[in-house]
Amino acid sequence: MYLGGVEGDPTTEFSPTFNRRDIDQLSGSADVLMTTLAPAGIGNLSAKPFDKGSPLIAQLVQKINPRYHFASEGVFYEREPYDNGNGYTRFLSLGDVKEDRWYYAFKINVNPEAAEKPPAGLTSNPFKKREREFNMDNRTCRICGDPSHLSYDCPDRPRKRKRKVINRNFDFPRILLM
Repeated sequence: MYLGGVEGDPTTEFSPTFNRRDIDQLSGSADVLMTTLAPAGIGNLSAKPFDKGSPLIAQLVQKINPRYHFASEGVFYEREPYDNGNGYTRFLSLGDVKEDRWYYAFKINVNPEAAEKPPAGLTSNPFKKREREFNMDNRTCRICGDPSHLSYDCPDRPRKRKRKVINRNFDFPRILLM
């Protein structure tokens, strides 16, 4: 599957842009996805930072879950494979021609019956919000780190200051009330 152009509203029928409506019309699944932009947030949960990307491409990637995703951001970036819920996705952004690394060779297994084992360096899905795990046995105070009490009972907790009481029985001069 290929999606070209940049994110934005089209000025003409043939302008090289895409928008939310275009993303919503794409459906199905793909082994290989090629886009001009990287998905926003692809650097999340990765050891290698990457701050470029389009939120609409991120929606598309979550929708079709490709096995391979190639983008042409102009900067070489190879992300660790991540679990997309239906398999594994490998993302690669290619650099500008003759300047940065702009080529890549890969081998894809086309046998759908062969079970794919988890690749080395696998991470969680960078687009899913992680839920915090709450374990009753590992609770500690957020203020001092002591496991014997929680933050509301902490002896190091700063005490709240008492507020000054304003005299509410103050009478305004009658001249101001007229």
